[in-house]
Amino acid sequence: MSFTRTFVRGLLCASVAIPAAAMAQAASNSAPDPAAETFGAGEIVVTAQRRAERLQDIPATISALDADALAKSGVLDITNVAPRVPGFYAGGFGASRPQLYIRGIGTRQFDPGSESSVGVFVDESYLGRTGAVLGALKDIERVEVLKGPQGTLYGRNTIGGAINVLTKAPTDELSAEFEGTYGNYDYIDVFGAISGPIAGDVLKARAALWHSKRDGYVTNLTTGNRPQGLDNWGGRLRFEINPSDNVKIDLIGEIMRDKGRSFQGESIGNVLDPTNTLLGNANDGQQTLSDNPYKQYYTTDPAFDRNIDSFTGKVDIDLGGASFVSVTSYRKMKYTDDRDFDNTSNDVIRQITAERSKQFTQEFRLVSDPNGSLSLGGLVDWIVGVYYYHDKSFHSDTFDFGPDSIVGEGGVDVTFGNYKTTSTAVFGQATFHITPTLDLTLGGRYTEDRKRAQLGGTTTDALPLVPANFLVDNPKVKFTSFDPKITLSYRPNRDLNLYATYSQGFKSGGYQYTPLTATQAGLIFQPEEIDAYEVGVKSVWGGGLARVNAAAFYYDYKNLQVSTVVQLPDGSTPSLITNAGTSEIKGAELEVSLEPVKGLTFNAAYAYTDAKYDRYLGPPTAAFPSGADFGGTRMVRAPKHSLNLSGEYVLPIGDESDVTFRADYSYISKFYHEPGEGQLAYGTTIPLTVEDGYGLLNARITYNMGGFYASVWGRNITDKLYRRTILALPGQVINLYGEPQTYGITIGYKY
Repeated sequence: MSFTRTFVRGLLCASVAIPAAAMAQAASNSAPDPAAETFGAGEIVVTAQRRAERLQDIPATISALDADALAKSGVLDITNVAPRVPGFYAGGFGASRPQLYIRGIGTRQFDPGSESSVGVFVDESYLGRTGAVLGALKDIERVEVLKGPQGTLYGRNTIGGAINVLTKAPTDELSAEFEGTYGNYDYIDVFGAISGPIAGDVLKARAALWHSKRDGYVTNLTTGNRPQGLDNWGGRLRFEINPSDNVKIDLIGEIMRDKGRSFQGESIGNVLDPTNTLLGNANDGQQTLSDNPYKQYYTTDPAFDRNIDSFTGKVDIDLGGASFVSVTSYRKMKYTDDRDFDNTSNDVIRQITAERSKQFTQEFRLVSDPNGSLSLGGLVDWIVGVYYYHDKSFHSDTFDFGPDSIVGEGGVDVTFGNYKTTSTAVFGQATFHITPTLDLTLGGRYTEDRKRAQLGGTTTDALPLVPANFLVDNPKVKFTSFDPKITLSYRPNRDLNLYATYSQGFKSGGYQYTPLTATQAGLIFQPEEIDAYEVGVKSVWGGGLARVNAAAFYYDYKNLQVSTVVQLPDGSTPSLITNAGTSEIKGAELEVSLEPVKGLTFNAAYAYTDAKYDRYLGPPTAAFPSGADFGGTRMVRAPKHSLNLSGEYVLPIGDESDVTFRADYSYISKFYHEPGEGQLAYGTTIPLTVEDGYGLLNARITYNMGGFYASVWGRNITDKLYRRTILALPGQVINLYGEPQTYGITIGYKY
C-alpha cells in the first residue's frame, strides 16, 4: 500500500475521531494565546514553533514585528517587512510576482509548476501560490520571520525560511478601532475593526474592513495615466467558539480584491544599444525616450485584477496531557495581469498573464502539555502530526505582437499549463530537558510530493516565441525527502541562551515556466537540498534594558533551481529552469535592542552574508554553446551587508497624552539581480544588472490622547532612487523602480 493511500486513510480515521461539534469548525492557534502570557515587561512572545514561547527561549534566528511595530513602521505588505529584517530581501514584479530571499536563498519562479523557497503562512495556512503572497497586511497581530530551513514543523518548501503572519483574534471585551490616511499620489486608506463577545465566553467575534487606493508613481506619457498604483479592498471575519472548557474553535474567513498593482518600468536595452528591444524590428532606434525613470512612454496602460477568497478553521482540544489540533484551509485565487511587455513607446509585445487556483490543506497534530503526564514529568516536550496539501491551477501567458515586432502586427503566441500538486507529510519534534539548563531537540519530516502538468502552446506566426502548436501531457512525477533537525541549547539562566543546530531542507522539483516548444515542456527540474548549520546566543542585560542576539551560519546548498530567460541557438527565447549546481553560503547576524531610560528605545540589526556559486553552468546560449560558467561568482539578490537602525522616543505631555517620535533607516550593500557580478563576459546586459548599495529613511511623529491618535509620516523621505527588481531579457534590461518619497497623515481612534 502506498504512503499516500495510507496517509489519506489516516486522515479519514482522524476526522471521525474528532468530536462532532469540533469537526464542524476549526481554529487558529494551537498554543495558548500569547497576549495572555506574562513573561515579563518588554518580552516578545511568538508561536513560531507551534507553542507560545518567549522569543529569547527559542534556539533559532527569528525576527518578530508586533501590531504596534507594524503600525509605526508603516508596513503595507511583506515587501515592507524585509528592510526591517537584515538578511531578508523582497522585490518583485507587481503584486503577483514576488521575489523573497532570506540569506541569499529565494526564487524568481512564479508559475504553479514550481515552488517558493520562502514559505508564507497566514494563521498557520500555507500560501501555495506566489500570486497570493503580497496581500494587504491589515488587522495583523504579529509577523514572524524565521531564517533557514523550517522543514520539521512547517508545511512545504521552507528551504530558505518562513514568514508567519498572525491576524488579530477576537477580544474578551468590546473593542473597536478606526483609522483614515491621506497622502501624496492621492493616497487614501480607510480601516475599521470591531471585536468582542457575542455570547459571553462561548462565542466571540472580530470583523475588519479596509480599502486602500493610490495613484501610481509611474506616469505613462503616451496616455497621461499613472500605472503602478494601488486599489485594494478586503475584509476578514473571525469567530472564536468555546463550547466547553477543553475545546476551542477558530473560524476565519477573508476576501480580498486588488486592482492596479501591475508593473511597468524603464527599458535601457544593453551596453551596446540602449534602445534594443527583445524581438523588436528596425524601429528600435526610433523610440520616444524619457530621462525620467518614473515618466515613460508605453503603448498601453497596464491592468491588474486579482480576487482571493480564503477560509481557515482550527480546532484545539485539550485531551489532558496533550492537545489535539486540526488546521483546515481552503483558498481560491484568480488574477489577470495585462502590460506592455517591451516597456517602450514602440508597439512590440503586449503580455497578458492569467492564473487561477484552488488550494486545500489539512494538518492534524498532537502537542504535549509541558505540565502534563505525557511530558514524563516535564522531561520532554513533543509535537507529532500529519499534513496534506492539494493544489489545482491553470496558468497562461498570451503574447500579442505589434507592428514594431519582427513578427508583425496580428501575431499571437500563447503558452499555458494545467497543474496538479498533492503533497503529504508526517512530522515530529521532541525537546528533551536533559538537565535544568541543557535541552536536546530532535525532529524530522518525511514529505512526498506528486505532480502532474499538461503544458501547451499555440501560435499564429510560426516564429519565436512559439514556432509551432504543441501539447505535452507530462507523466506524473514523485519527489520524496526526509529532513531531520537536531538542536542543542544551553540556558544557564533566564537571560542567556546558547545554541547550536543542524537541519536539512528540501524544495520540490517541477515543470518549466512558459515553455516555447514540446521539448522544453518535457524538461523536469529536480529538487533542491540544503544542509544548514547555525550557532547562536540570545541574551538579556541589565534586567531587560538591553537585548543582544547573535548567530553565525553555514549552508551547503545543492541542485539550485535557477530561472533565466535565454536565447538558444535556434533563436527561441524561453524562460528555462535548470538545476544549476551547488553553492556555499555563510554569514553572521547581530540584533541589539536598548531601552536606556523609560520611553527611549534603540534597535540595531546587522547581517553579513557571503553567498557564492560553487558550481553553476548556465543554459547553452548563442554566445556560450556549452553554457556560461558562473562558478565563484556571488549569488543573486544576496547583498553582503544589510543594516537596520531605528529609534523611538515617547514624550509625555499630559496625564493621558504623549508625542512619539520615531525614525528607521535600512541599508543594503551592492548586489546583483543576475548572475555574473556585472561582468561583460557573461553578456551585454549583465553590466546593467548591478544594484549599487542604497539606504531608505522613514520617519513618523504621532500624537496620542487616550484612544485618539494622529500621525504625520514619511517613507523614503530622502527620495532615494533604487530598483525594486529588473527584468533581464536577451539583449534588453527593464528597470522596475521602488517607491519614491511618500508622505501623509493618519488619524485614528481605538476604543
